[in-house]
Amino acid sequence: MQQHQPSPLLDRRKFLMTASTVLGAAPGVLGAAPGLSRGADSSGVLIRAGGQNLYRVRMEVEMKGNVNLPGNPLISREKTLKLPINSQASFEYEERLHFPETSGFPRAANKATDSLMAGDRCIAAERYYHRAEAKSTLNETRHSVQLRDSVRDTIVRHDSRPEQIYGIEDFFERDELELLHAPISSMAIDHLLPETRISLGSKYTISADSMASVLNLTAVMDCNVEAEVVAVNETEVRIQLRGDVDGAIDGVPTIIRTIGKLTFDRKLSSCTWLAIALHETREIGRAEPGFDVAATIKMVRQPLQETIGLPTAVRKIDVSKPAAANLQFVSVKSEELGLGVLMDRRWRMMKDQPEAAMMRMVQNDRSIGQCDIQPVPRPANGQPWSLTAFESSAQLLLGKQFVEMVESDERTTTSGTRVLRAVANGSAEGVPIRWILMHLSDESGKQIVATFTMEGSNIDAFGSSDMQFASSLRFTKPPSPSEPSKKPTNSILNSSAEEPTPRPNQKIPKHVADSILNANSVR
Repeated sequence: MQQHQPSPLLDRRKFLMTASTVLGAAPGVLGAAPGLSRGADSSGVLIRAGGQNLYRVRMEVEMKGNVNLPGNPLISREKTLKLPINSQASFEYEERLHFPETSGFPRAANKATDSLMAGDRCIAAERYYHRAEAKSTLNETRHSVQLRDSVRDTIVRHDSRPEQIYGIEDFFERDELELLHAPISSMAIDHLLPETRISLGSKYTISADSMASVLNLTAVMDCNVEAEVVAVNETEVRIQLRGDVDGAIDGVPTIIRTIGKLTFDRKLSSCTWLAIALHETREIGRAEPGFDVAATIKMVRQPLQETIGLPTAVRKIDVSKPAAANLQFVSVKSEELGLGVLMDRRWRMMKDQPEAAMMRMVQNDRSIGQCDIQPVPRPANGQPWSLTAFESSAQLLLGKQFVEMVESDERTTTSGTRVLRAVANGSAEGVPIRWILMHLSDESGKQIVATFTMEGSNIDAFGSSDMQFASSLRFTKPPSPSEPSKKPTNSILNSSAEEPTPRPNQKIPKHVADSILNANSVR
């Protein structure tokens, strides 16, 4: 992957000034760790996370910088628009860790002598959020998001990166899912510990794999992070770390410069405190904007003797196979058209306007397919479309690009939505194309046409997304002309190059707002 250099926008001096604030004494509940005597242990200390598996975690995230958008994504992603962002997020949750199935169950909290070896790392967790909220200002437009009660009880899988989170009782909405994609994984904090005996002044290198887990990255291509033991006594070990990580998140390159401090409680055999400053420069992706931001994260992590929000009984999490497909759905809404669907998480709402909405399916920064949605007026004669008429209209719409009609069908979903579906093959500029056109209507007369488009090589990856769309479609009430949509919708992705900086009152693209209105993450 091509290497790229951090923007000078947030220069090293500003970053170090921010870092010095983070690493200094922090006030309040997320304050600095207790003072340590700087006495060295001449025989060396072997620090290992113990058998504790239940924690209460509190985390605060502050972020400032710029969001980068392509000036015209249809032409190039190189020329960018820059939108200032300033955001804060707050989290408090219980976390019960699950380890590899050496015993078939998570480690019991009372096995204080059962030390975990470096390779015996957490692969999943049960997590209950008591609080998860964020407020941000993007280009002078304020946003906020708060986790609903129905999705506070969750399962987190860390057997693949970045970690994946699923609701127990309900499906996440897109902004909730983005909110919970934190820049630091509390499940992986023990990866920052040394694997050999240490004493005051000891230095060690943190591996690329460990930093990928801690920073919730998909991959790390280059890592230069060094840790130093700066204080040791009978109760605690304090470690400082700094360095650069060159990696990727879902296929999008990113560079992260980091400096932080970690406290390990020797009596509790747990990492209990982390303060870290990050400067991330992330390239523009096909589904999300780029970033040039500085973030500070403060985390307190304390062992619990019993659960509060989590169930007492330990849940079974089978990591031997991928999560069930239905767990990976996310609620996608068009506020302007008045509809919602449950879709694979690779689908995102990219445009939401009164006359049309557009979703895109993106995997590892590669476009798989697109769905264009348009409202349809009620027929003048009051008669519904027939499948034959719809099939003919689809062929007429495709024009010279049409090659053959693969199949067509009519059905009614369990929710009462009538579906006319036509599947056609064709080509555009010599590239094989598959179109799936659907007319969907309900008993009240609401109706839309959804057109799925993909290259022929992406048919397998696309799967049955069209049927998932149809089966989960629910019509809602669109905003009235006097009642603006709750979410920003006007797209500026195709803004004129002569206007590089959007006006303060210009609305932000929906996919941009959903990605970054929640201050938690520079992802």
